[in-house]
Amino acid sequence: MRIFAFSILTLALFLSYSSDAQQFVVFKRHDPNKDPNLNPYLNTAINPDSNSMINPYYNWNINPIRNNEVSPAFNGLINPKTNLALDPQSNDVLNPVIMKSLLPANPSWNGTYIFNKNNEIFGYLSQASQNVMISFDISGTWNGYFVKANSQMYNFFTVAGVWTGMFICYDNSSGFNLFDKSGKWTGMHIK
Repeated sequence: MRIFAFSILTLALFLSYSSDAQQFVVFKRHDPNKDPNLNPYLNTAINPDSNSMINPYYNWNINPIRNNEVSPAFNGLINPKTNLALDPQSNDVLNPVIMKSLLPANPSWNGTYIFNKNNEIFGYLSQASQNVMISFDISGTWNGYFVKANSQMYNFFTVAGVWTGMFICYDNSSGFNLFDKSGKWTGMHIK
C-alpha cells in the first residue's frame, strides 16, 4: 500500500514539474529579454524606428491612414461589420467564449505574447483563423481582435467590432509591432 501511495505521489510531482517546465520552454521561445533577436530595442532590423520598410509612416502599403485598400473604413472585405465571417460575435469558430482553445488559460493554448515598451508581458494573441487573431489582456480577458488587411498587417477592432484605428505590422522576422491610429509605433511588440 505504501509503495502504491508513493508511486502516485511521485507521478503527481513529476507531472506538475513537467507542466511547469513545458510552460517555461514555450514562453522562453518568445521572450525578448532572453533572446536579443526578438527584442526590437536591441535588434534594429525589427525596430520600425530604425527600419523604414516596416514603418507605416514611410511604407504606405501597411498604413490604413494612407492606403484605402488596408483601411476597414474603405474596404468592406476587411471590415467585420460588413464581412461577418471575420466577426467573432457572428462566427462561433472565432469566438473565444465558445472556442475555449483560444483562451490563454487553456492548457493546450498555443499563441503569442504582447510585450510593452519594457519587454514585460502585456497580453496574449490567439490565431483564430487565417485572417483573425483574438487579443487578450494580461489577465486573459478578451479585449478585441485583429483582422488581416494584407500579408503584412492587421487592423485592431474592439470586441463589439468597432475599428480602433490601431494596427499591427509584421516585423519581417519574428512577430509584429503595434501602431496607434496616427501611425506611430507604440513601442509594443508581439512575439
